[in-house]
Amino acid sequence: MLSRRTILATSAAAAVATVGPSQAKAASLDIKIDPYNQTAAQKALHAARFEKLDQESLMSFAEGFKSWNGKDLAGRGQRRITNAFLRSKGLPIGRTEMGYEECFNLMLEEPSFAAKIRFNRSAQALMWDRALRAFHGEADKYLGLMEQTDNSGPGSLELNPDMHLPDYTVHEIHAQPGGYVGNPFAGWIYHWALTQAFYQARNQYDEVFTAIAQDCVKPVDGQVRRILDLGCGSGLSTMAYKERFPNAEVWGIDAGGPMVRYGHYEAVQRNLDVNFAQRLAEDTKFPDGHFDIVADYLLFHEVTVPAAEQIMPEIHRILRPGGVFYHDDSPTIGNPNVPMSLTIYAKARAWEDHRHNIEPWILGYRHTDFPELMRQAGFEVDLTIRQNVHRKRAIFGTKSA
Repeated sequence: MLSRRTILATSAAAAVATVGPSQAKAASLDIKIDPYNQTAAQKALHAARFEKLDQESLMSFAEGFKSWNGKDLAGRGQRRITNAFLRSKGLPIGRTEMGYEECFNLMLEEPSFAAKIRFNRSAQALMWDRALRAFHGEADKYLGLMEQTDNSGPGSLELNPDMHLPDYTVHEIHAQPGGYVGNPFAGWIYHWALTQAFYQARNQYDEVFTAIAQDCVKPVDGQVRRILDLGCGSGLSTMAYKERFPNAEVWGIDAGGPMVRYGHYEAVQRNLDVNFAQRLAEDTKFPDGHFDIVADYLLFHEVTVPAAEQIMPEIHRILRPGGVFYHDDSPTIGNPNVPMSLTIYAKARAWEDHRHNIEPWILGYRHTDFPELMRQAGFEVDLTIRQNVHRKRAIFGTKSA
């Protein structure tokens, strides 16, 4: 019996334009997709909707809870309330030298901030719980679906269950139960929960990754034959690169075996020839000069600074001369386009993310001069804000020819 998602994906795949013989010979076919104005077929192909109405309804409640807390609680009055509170304490509204945890503990004395933080954590836990129950409740079914595609194509899957996992990978990132490495349904939970609840009413999680892939700058010579998506997670960004560059060899690697396993399953459903492998970003196993583009999205704030210092030279090694490194993550020092806010309120929110959203390495990342880290590895760093790049924080590095 076909699920409604299977029907949507099947009909969408049939409707997507195919690459003709003359196009297939092109060195670097580049398909332009408007992320937020996709065709009905494209939208259906990217749909992630629960099969049962009760499951979707429960997630809709989590979505509404997060939306209310994010937009309505205090809302536009948050700055006014915060400023009045700080003035009452005789504290600066602008930059402060106070520590992150100190700022957080101080802001907990302001009732609306304390309520917002408490509701935020509850909404996050509810979001993960709804998705976890859906997939664990039918574990045999979803394990069976992955087993059916583990050894099938298009594309390939490489799992390394005996691989040594660095300590920085073994935690419940974003408070997701089991994290990326300790729950067999990590990829399912991550993709479906964030699509339906985290992006609140827009249901545009996949579209974000389409936009990221569309924003990537190509090497000067225009040649895009191999792409690596580093720390690919559940593989949505990896698939978006394949949709843009359909005749390129595309790889996604991540330390999380359950994440790349789900990514492979999803790519097979979309009929995309994408390769997924459970490998470490600091030890990719690829040859020197192998890729034209290496990209990461939100990878570096999930690793320690020492790990980042190992990963960057590895990226430089596997890029060919003239190849491009595309980095998109939270702001750090060293990038004038996105200066970090160091107010009491901003530091309090950053500490909440670090401590309660289980982002143990994010503060170290924020205070690392990331452009300088790239330069030390040998990259020519480009901080130009491009009109077509929707994130000011995007940084491009080129390996000297």
